[in-house]
Amino acid sequence: MFDVRKSAALVLLLLIAGPGSLLAAEAAIAVADNLTETGQAARQLGVPTVVFVSREACPYCRTLRDQILLPMQHANKFANRAILVEISLERADPLTGFDNRRMTAQEFGDFYQAGITPTLLFLDHQGREISRRLVGISNLELYGHYLQESIDEALLAIRSGLPDG
Repeated sequence: MFDVRKSAALVLLLLIAGPGSLLAAEAAIAVADNLTETGQAARQLGVPTVVFVSREACPYCRTLRDQILLPMQHANKFANRAILVEISLERADPLTGFDNRRMTAQEFGDFYQAGITPTLLFLDHQGREISRRLVGISNLELYGHYLQESIDEALLAIRSGLPDG
């Protein structure tokens, strides 16, 4: 049976992820190319943006991606709760920030003081941090629980009416 909501969510995710993501949509986390558009989508859905700050050579990033984030994404654990995107600090191409300005991935990491990878940031539609960030992996078995707690905290912040600033 055709599910309009799932189809619309997939189209929205592909628009956020940018060109070339159609083939990787099932096997990868969306790459953050335009955080202004991601923030607008998050605002429309009433959910936070979870930014996975990573590095290519980081074994902990691979562990987090492969053992926690991708399985949660495939199980629809982010559906109606958060938009998940990834920014590799080694990325060469500039991205568009929440303020619609072009920046490097390193500038993004510096702005959020997210130089240690992996880091998960929980941001509102304007890029403000609204929940406790997760830095590193202290306990892989409990990480999914910590992640869900941070998403719940971010959702509560959004639903309790944070000012639009």
